[in-house]
Amino acid sequence: MEIGARQPNQEETAAPKQRGRTILLGFLGFLLALGVLLLWAYHGVSPFVQAEYGEGVPPVTAFCQAEDAFLLADESCTALGRHMVQVITRFRVVPCWLTVQDTVAPVAAPVTMTFPSGYVPTPDQFISDLKDADRVGVSFVQEYDFSPAGEQAVVIRLEDGSGNVNEVQSTAVVRSTVDRVTMEAGSPIPAADPFLTEGFHGELLDTITDEMMRTPGEYVLRVQCPENKRIFTTVLAIQDTVAPAATGQLLVLAPGEAAAPEAFLTDAADETALQYAFLQAPDPDSREIQDILIRMTDAGGNTADVPAQILYSSLGRMTIEAKNGLLTGADLGRPEAEPEAFMANTLGTYPVRVQLTDGVEIALVTVVDTVAPVLTLQEGPFYTRHAYTPEELVNAEDVTGAILSFTQAPDQDSDQPQTFSVQAVDAAGNETIAAFPLTLAVDDTPPVLYGVVNRSGYVNEPIAYLAEAYAEDDVDGRVDMTVESGVILSRKGKYTVTYTATDKSGNTVSKSCIYTLVEPSVTDEQVRQMAQTILSEIITPDMVTAEKLKAVFDYVRGRVHYTGSSNKNDWRQEAVRGYEARRGDCFTVYSLTRALLDELQVPYMSVTRKSTTSRHYWVIVNIGTGWYHFDPLVTSIHKHRCFMWTNQQCKVKSYFWRFHEENFPAIATEPFDYNAVVQMEREGLLP
Repeated sequence: MEIGARQPNQEETAAPKQRGRTILLGFLGFLLALGVLLLWAYHGVSPFVQAEYGEGVPPVTAFCQAEDAFLLADESCTALGRHMVQVITRFRVVPCWLTVQDTVAPVAAPVTMTFPSGYVPTPDQFISDLKDADRVGVSFVQEYDFSPAGEQAVVIRLEDGSGNVNEVQSTAVVRSTVDRVTMEAGSPIPAADPFLTEGFHGELLDTITDEMMRTPGEYVLRVQCPENKRIFTTVLAIQDTVAPAATGQLLVLAPGEAAAPEAFLTDAADETALQYAFLQAPDPDSREIQDILIRMTDAGGNTADVPAQILYSSLGRMTIEAKNGLLTGADLGRPEAEPEAFMANTLGTYPVRVQLTDGVEIALVTVVDTVAPVLTLQEGPFYTRHAYTPEELVNAEDVTGAILSFTQAPDQDSDQPQTFSVQAVDAAGNETIAAFPLTLAVDDTPPVLYGVVNRSGYVNEPIAYLAEAYAEDDVDGRVDMTVESGVILSRKGKYTVTYTATDKSGNTVSKSCIYTLVEPSVTDEQVRQMAQTILSEIITPDMVTAEKLKAVFDYVRGRVHYTGSSNKNDWRQEAVRGYEARRGDCFTVYSLTRALLDELQVPYMSVTRKSTTSRHYWVIVNIGTGWYHFDPLVTSIHKHRCFMWTNQQCKVKSYFWRFHEENFPAIATEPFDYNAVVQMEREGLLP
């Protein structure tokens, strides 16, 4: 013992022990009291209850048997897991634990699944009536090959969310047929192949008939698979999606006669049975051609509305032979009848109104042609190397017209006697074949060139080489010309231009002239505007061409006063000078005349006097009556009115109007009768 240290007494050592025992005794007392309280509170109450998932909250009796007890819980207590609920009695509210668990495996009924080869089924297709409180996964227990036809066992695994597992054994039947084959009504009867899946063979055990193929509906067929002798079924579906078709016709009935709707139709076509009905029925009291409408309905429900016509007539249908003349009552076998004006020369069927003693009725007249064409040789002569058509050699006489063709063509190059033959077929198909003798003459005369005379033109302006020049052959008439020109349009000067024409026989003629190009001082547009101004003053809309020509002649004759001078290298300048200055010479008169005729589009040709010492200019004109001289010039010594004169009137053999006749077409020999020509023009009798 240390000296000076304090020694504890006995009482101080016992105090802590005493406090420890007090605390322990207090805690034990608390536990005892708590236990007594819990024994009292849970007396007759189960604090822990288990329930199966999906069966809902259990009744209060699962927790307490007291009659006055009830359970306080909500819908959330039906979920998997542990939930706090309250049991309430008369004197107590007791908390309890409800544990919801899933201990039951899912169940399902097996399904025998039948499907064609190539189809890939899912596991759920092999079960039905699946039952489980939780979500269930459905799967194959292994991979299966569903391509071979036949039957095999299939095990389906069922597993819910709680891990409960069950297996269902089902059956897969793989058949070699397809489920359904759809065909249009009227299709050919199919063999077994369309009903089988690819790679399989089979035999139809049921017969497909023509009636089935024409009747919309579904037909169950049996197919036997030769590999395993199994019999499978398939469906042949016949559909009708095509509307019927028909052509309506004009039906002629006697008054009082009736006809069914189908009588108005021709070529009615459909693969199924048809029904007919009037949508627009005829009026039996009418004697006019009536439009009606007929509806066709097939077995598939498809419809078509076809227009047709009907005529009630006591005259009915009549057939007559084609003729070049008006239809008569005698043609109809009714001499007393008076048909309306009708030319019976065109094949076909026509409604014709006929006046009868008791009124007007319509006859349906069919014009036929039963007479073959009559062929005769055309008048010649005919020439070698002319490639004649049958129509140029042979005339075909037929009311309805005929088409000709060679059955033996002539030798176009031979001038020896020969024979050719022609076939003629008229509009009705009547045929005539005839042979004709033929000797072709030789044409060795070349064409004649007209209007190939020296002319002038303008720099940088196109030249109308064929405006006043043409070629004519004594056999072929007008023939084409070619022009060989060395003209350089950008450079003034004199150039040689050569015209050439060749007829069908190969005869050729050429002639040259000089074209002189000068710089333009007046534009073509200025000349045209001048001409339009003049014509607007002297021409009226009601004038015919002859009257317009006379108006031009009188205007120019009174406009230009003769002075004896002009610029003969520039006709446009002279035309404007004649209009504006009102003076000039014959070239001025010619130029102003030319400008006005150009604007009127009247055919003319420029003529120059045949002389080596002096010149004179005028035109010849042809308005369909032949060529005539047209010269409005008037001088103090020349007062003639050369309006549409002949050569004899102009006395061309004398000096003034003498010209190179070989360069121009023949001038008309009959004097121009102005009044008669005007009348002919008004009546449209001129070409």
